[in-house]
Amino acid sequence: MSNRRNVLRRGAGLLAVGSAASVGLLSVGSDDGARSAGSPTANVLVAGSLQTVATVVGDATVEAHGSVACRRLLEDGLRDPDAVALADPRLFDGLVERATVFAANALVVAVHPDSPAAEYAAGDEETTDRDDWRGLLTDPDLALGRTDPERDPLGYRTAMALDLADGIDAAAVRGRTEVFPETGLLRTLEAGGIDAAFAYRNMAVEHDVPFLALPDRIDFSNPRLADEYASASVSLDDRTVSGSPIRYAAHARTDRGRRWVRTLASAREALRNAGFVVPDGYPRTRKIRVH
Repeated sequence: MSNRRNVLRRGAGLLAVGSAASVGLLSVGSDDGARSAGSPTANVLVAGSLQTVATVVGDATVEAHGSVACRRLLEDGLRDPDAVALADPRLFDGLVERATVFAANALVVAVHPDSPAAEYAAGDEETTDRDDWRGLLTDPDLALGRTDPERDPLGYRTAMALDLADGIDAAAVRGRTEVFPETGLLRTLEAGGIDAAFAYRNMAVEHDVPFLALPDRIDFSNPRLADEYASASVSLDDRTVSGSPIRYAAHARTDRGRRWVRTLASAREALRNAGFVVPDGYPRTRKIRVH
């Protein structure tokens, strides 16, 4: 049982939202010319994996999509939100000059607790995390889910993780893995539509489903492995993306958005309880390279 707890983790499913005490101390990336505040409720556009925490932290109306899709909505002028929060700061490139980096995450494999996939997390003391996740991913009888690299970083990080994984036929796994929108991926898992899914750790925690941790050399959680992550890349319709540690960033476009970003980025306890990692020194402002 101890080994099962080490390999198969289950999310707490609870969000603590009361710790945004240092709101006024945070410097937030924003446009120079903020628009009129008007109503105190901000309209925000966020990554799918931020949907739950964005809804309960701060006063906002939340619209969630994959981060790549969010960027395209902004580029095409189809959305004019007060603030934007994405699962890869690099997606702000060409749109803004700076953004507030506030959280990190890890790639995991979430499993349905009653699926045969859960057995890969219940091995004996000689079974390692590495053997479990490899066995799960190569089991042809399991239905796997992932997201679309053209719509969100979870999708292109999944593709790169498979490329970085030793002993895995990445093309074969991708070929038999069904693609879902990020916002519906774990709902499909919970309903039994698939046995396992590539997800972010916070998604498994928020949905209170078991998950297998992946080695940090392929889960994009460890900044010390940035060079190794960067050796993998995925070509999208409009760009090529290389691997990097998972980071979340937000940008405020109005006064209302600025207040919301401050609240979100300062809610360290809520973010951690939701399954995110908040590294020391976060939140912080990051300059975004502009082409």
